[in-house]
Amino acid sequence: MDFNTFKINIIETTGLAKDALHIYVGIGIYLLCLMVLRPIIKNQSIRSFMALIVVTGMALLGEYLDNRHIIIPKGLFALEIVDIKASIHDLINTCLLPYVLYALNKWTKIFHPTSKPTSLTKRHKKTDY
Repeated sequence: MDFNTFKINIIETTGLAKDALHIYVGIGIYLLCLMVLRPIIKNQSIRSFMALIVVTGMALLGEYLDNRHIIIPKGLFALEIVDIKASIHDLINTCLLPYVLYALNKWTKIFHPTSKPTSLTKRHKKTDY
């Protein structure tokens, strides 16, 4: 199955616009990478950065597959300005929200715990059974 046919089938099945699908795919890949890398990479900032690299790579791969029908027969320089603008638009839609989440996590305390968790079943005396 061709990539463009696959994309059109997803658009028709979900009923979402192409731009919305790019946003969902970017966030989905970012969150999936964070979950998959959690047991492998313990440091959250490194894990978040690796997830950004994966999202950016997948977005670039998607744009290559979108423009493959032009690039393979004629070369990279055969892309017209309209194709380049559409690709940049798609890259921004796919990558913007993961980059915003990364920045909020790195430079603010929004996703950091405010206090240490305490046990709800803490015993006060040895006679409390």
